[in-house]
Amino acid sequence: MAEGQRALAVYADECDPKTNPDCWHYKRRYFGGDDGIVFIDAESLEAMLSTNPEATHLRAEFATETMQLSIITRS
Repeated sequence: MAEGQRALAVYADECDPKTNPDCWHYKRRYFGGDDGIVFIDAESLEAMLSTNPEATHLRAEFATETMQLSIITRS
C-alpha cells in the first residue's frame, strides 16, 4: 500500500463489531482464537466483482489449506 493509505477491513456479517455486540465470542467459536485476518489482492477482487456489478456480498469458504471466494446478490 502507498504511504498514508489504510487497508479496507471487511467483517463477516456476524463478526462486525458495529452491528453485533457479541462479535468476539462468535468469532472465537466459529473461527478460532487467531486474528482472523486474510489479505486478498485488490486487483483480483476487483476483477471478480466486475463480472457482476449487482453483487451485494462476498462469500468466503474456508478449508484447511484453501479459501474460495464467490460473489452473490441478495435482495
